[in-house]
Amino acid sequence: MNLKEAGIDEGISEVIVTTKSGAGEPDAAPIGVITVTNDENKYFVKLYEGSRTLSNVLETNKLAVNVTDDAVLFVKAAFERLNEVHFSIFHGFPVLKEAKSWIIFDCALIEKRSGNFLFQLTPIAVKINRKEVKAINRGLNAVIEAAILATRYAITEDKREKEEMRKKMKLYDAIVEKCGGRREKEAFGILREKNWNLSRISASLSQRHANVQESTNQNSNYYWIEDR
Repeated sequence: MNLKEAGIDEGISEVIVTTKSGAGEPDAAPIGVITVTNDENKYFVKLYEGSRTLSNVLETNKLAVNVTDDAVLFVKAAFERLNEVHFSIFHGFPVLKEAKSWIIFDCALIEKRSGNFLFQLTPIAVKINRKEVKAINRGLNAVIEAAILATRYAITEDKREKEEMRKKMKLYDAIVEKCGGRREKEAFGILREKNWNLSRISASLSQRHANVQESTNQNSNYYWIEDR
């Protein structure tokens, strides 16, 4: 099925993935969803050993892709825990209240290599909350790139590579200041507060996996892709 109307297009779509543990504890993290178009669209996600997202997917075989252009939400999902006010529950599964759309997928592990787990995704339910026309903002793109860079910085040991990352961060900072709106600048401010200190960034990434209480709100405007 083509999920373009829900915001997932060919290539890698940067989204916030929500999952839950076998015990029902929700979690959220920025992830890239890979769409390969041949005769039909196929969807994949690569998860990394040691992440809460991987642990939850291995327990439940499901994840939800939440499409949003909220720069602050991206950064908070990367470095802070999202509390219950951010979540809604659809048939027992957590999704983001403020997402422009969400898609719940079944996940099938198809490859494991050097701590990387590749899953093929099969969509089972979709909700499109808002269809909006919005021009590209370089500030938003810079925030997303900076957030990805910051998560890699936390696990990189090579000093030269770290210095290159700092240079890139300064470039992204300048783009956000020039082109970004209020939310993009607020998001980059959160990254600045991390002060590019490895121990603080690593601690923030760990804190993101703290307990989050489930919301009981239900979604009603949705459709099933197939009978379940």
